[in-house]
Amino acid sequence: MPARRSILRILAPVAVAFLLILSGWVWLRSYTRHNDKVEVPDMKGMTLEEARAALEDRHLLVEVVDSVYNDEAPKGTVVDQDPTAGHEVKRDRRIYLVMNASQPKMLNMPALVNLSKRQAISVMEIVGLKVKEMQYRPDPCVDCVIAQLYKGQPIAAEARIRRGEAVTLVLGSGESGERVNVPDLKGLPLVDVRMVLNMSSLNLGVIVECRGCNTKADSAFARVFRQSPSASMNNLIAMGGVIDVWLDTDTTDLAPVIDWKDSLIQRNDTDEIH
Repeated sequence: MPARRSILRILAPVAVAFLLILSGWVWLRSYTRHNDKVEVPDMKGMTLEEARAALEDRHLLVEVVDSVYNDEAPKGTVVDQDPTAGHEVKRDRRIYLVMNASQPKMLNMPALVNLSKRQAISVMEIVGLKVKEMQYRPDPCVDCVIAQLYKGQPIAAEARIRRGEAVTLVLGSGESGERVNVPDLKGLPLVDVRMVLNMSSLNLGVIVECRGCNTKADSAFARVFRQSPSASMNNLIAMGGVIDVWLDTDTTDLAPVIDWKDSLIQRNDTDEIH
């Protein structure tokens, strides 16, 4: 009997400690909902209402943390999410969404007057503006910005303008009317054509034809197979002139001029020195 009581005195604290540990472990699993996970759905392309409904079905919360403007994505839809689709999270987890805005954000028009053409284009790219066209007027400072126009009217620095809008640069052409070589655009996609023409002090005219182009994406990837006026060492055109192009989605035999970017950079560096 005394031996049994002695054993009970030893085992009782151990049993109590075990029960306490077991109870704590069960409570902790219940509190943290261990293994109670749901998969985050892919909400890209959904409206906010659709995304909220999809998350509520999985007992998840939604919060919009930012908006961007993407011209290629449907307006008012999800363009990014955190955590990403397929990620496993616990219930009541907050899912953060980035939405595509209905309109681009407003920004302050930069001061481009008195900058060089290259400086002005660089500033516009940084803030998110496009070059609509380049007009040239007689001025001693060749390729210096002498005016900035929006929808045909002067726009002052600090005026509010939407990101992505196109601005016309009025540049100096020299006092005797400078002329430039016609660049070879064969094999270049439209995005590079615009860059080459901008840096050559020229404008893109019309896209006369786009073979095999059925969508906007097709024209973006198509390359130039013909241009007017044609490229030639002796073919000069007034600054601000236009080049018309013909595009083709079949780029098998279309190869761009080798190192055209390097040649443009070198030429513009030489022009700025002079």
